[in-house]
Amino acid sequence: MGTDDRHIWVEHLGVDECWRLLAAAPVGRVGVIVDSGPEIYPVNHAVDGRAIVFRTDAGSKLAGIERTPAVCYQVDGVDTAAETGWSVLVKGRATELVDTEDLRRAAALRLRLWSIGVKEHWVRIDPAEVTGRRIWRSATAEHAD
Repeated sequence: MGTDDRHIWVEHLGVDECWRLLAAAPVGRVGVIVDSGPEIYPVNHAVDGRAIVFRTDAGSKLAGIERTPAVCYQVDGVDTAAETGWSVLVKGRATELVDTEDLRRAAALRLRLWSIGVKEHWVRIDPAEVTGRRIWRSATAEHAD
């Protein structure tokens, strides 16, 4: 039981397309090292040029970033009916914004929070690597469950 792989293919996305998808997605997940292991947190984000910005409260996520600023960030889009989708992964360094000008610039971004709380801390992820891929399925693909 599986799929007929001849009707499924993976497209590796270019960097510009990855940034377009990142900018269009309101929610992503940030992977942070907390204590001795990774934890993943959903956050609302905004794209600022070629960086990702999000807000958070004090806690495990922010403490993990302060201790180990190497993070990953992922956004996805899925069409369950068509069994297709895309994913963008950003690997980079996260830092809390503290400079007045950086904070002013971040506050001007279109960032709508879906969660409760003030989220007083702004964090920016400066990417070292941005990759993405899209999975396509031919309309004639047959599969068994």
